[in-house]
Amino acid sequence: MNPTPRPHLAAAGLPSQSFGARRPMQAWYQGEALGWAALALTLVIWAGFFISLRAGARVALPPVELALLRFGPAGLLFAPLLWQRRARFAAVPARLWLLIVAGAGLPYFLIAGWGMRHAPVADGATLIPGTLPLFTALLAAALHGRAALARWPALLCIAAGVATLLALKAGHADLAQGYAFFLLGSLMWSAYTLALREAKLAPLEAATLISTVSLGLLLPLLAWHWAQSGGLALPSLSGSQLLLQLGLQSVGVGLISTLSYSLAVARLGAQRSATAGALTPVLATLLAIPLFGEQPDGVTLIGMGLIAAGVLWSQKAR
Repeated sequence: MNPTPRPHLAAAGLPSQSFGARRPMQAWYQGEALGWAALALTLVIWAGFFISLRAGARVALPPVELALLRFGPAGLLFAPLLWQRRARFAAVPARLWLLIVAGAGLPYFLIAGWGMRHAPVADGATLIPGTLPLFTALLAAALHGRAALARWPALLCIAAGVATLLALKAGHADLAQGYAFFLLGSLMWSAYTLALREAKLAPLEAATLISTVSLGLLLPLLAWHWAQSGGLALPSLSGSQLLLQLGLQSVGVGLISTLSYSLAVARLGAQRSATAGALTPVLATLLAIPLFGEQPDGVTLIGMGLIAAGVLWSQKAR
């Protein structure tokens, strides 16, 4: 038997089911809030990621050794889960496996690490997350249609910030090489973001796949590096440096950010997560000032300002 509509609701033009619909609406807002909280945590850890890469470069720590801290503990921790859910992972298409592991695993890590050996934190943190919305939108448009480019003015603002850096600062040989690595890394991460959404992996499953497969790829590469260099540089690190790298790479990037970013993509969508990620340079640059004394110049500040404006513009338009 249907309840009688409440008179004051009808007078206000509201449906009589509005009270019953409040609970799903509240759950939707809670899901959005959880997604934004996960994304905010991810941005802080991403900023720390660039700080960690730059710190490793300043003490001449090869990226392949830094990768051992990134994927070693996480890979060992998640290895049993990879076996337990082998049927679930076997159902994921091989192309998605490749895009996920390459875009967020060892290949991406080495590309970003090599780039950070040639450019300061502000530039790396600006170019990789800064071009992420552009590459993600272009790839999504190629796969799903031009609707992904609906917010083209905001994307154009971000592109203007990136172009400012490329046009005015890439004349130096080292910077040009670093910028090339950063742009390649951003393209890889964009493909990972879209593949993660399509694969519909749970955050823990994504972290398991990335960490364990990357560790498997790293071991022979590390053995070759050891044979070529006659040893590892990790034991020569100071206690404070080792703790910094372990905290940021093993715990922060290796465990927490992989889970939090996967959750953000699941709750907010691939494009929104990628676009908000372009705010990472501001955090990373602020951290690099006291840690490394890297004062951003005027060109970097202009580029960062345009990128941040584009990010805020795209979010306001939703």
